[in-house]
Amino acid sequence: MRKRMKQLSITVLTLVMSLFGATSAFAYDGWADSIPTAYSLNGPISGVSTTINGSDDVDWFSWTNDTGKSVNFVASLQSPAGKNYDLHAVTYTGSSYLSNGAATDHGAGAIDSMGGNLPAGWTMYFQVRGQTGSDYSTSLTYNINFSYS
Repeated sequence: MRKRMKQLSITVLTLVMSLFGATSAFAYDGWADSIPTAYSLNGPISGVSTTINGSDDVDWFSWTNDTGKSVNFVASLQSPAGKNYDLHAVTYTGSSYLSNGAATDHGAGAIDSMGGNLPAGWTMYFQVRGQTGSDYSTSLTYNINFSYS
């Protein structure tokens, strides 16, 4: 029970911090830098905020469809002002990885989004990275949102 309360407290704190624009405690190079270390979204989720810390930094997020049915999803990325980040997606079917491509790019500081259908049991991976070598910041946060229906 104590462990569950601690996990709930961390989740609530992270959500509150993201709502008020605070940098996530998870924002550092070496965090969620690959598919095996992707940050699991317990979707739907709104407001995971963190940073891209260098020209070679990427962040991965994942969501597994454990609803028992096929669902439609939407993922969106809000780049920080003056920076242009890209959102890419990969689907894992349980036996192979399939590229879903990139969200439509709307430029620096804008919101890029993508959606689709995800069968039951499959996992979506979302990658966030700077579009160019100068699109990163150790202090300006981006925001990723995920929902399904």
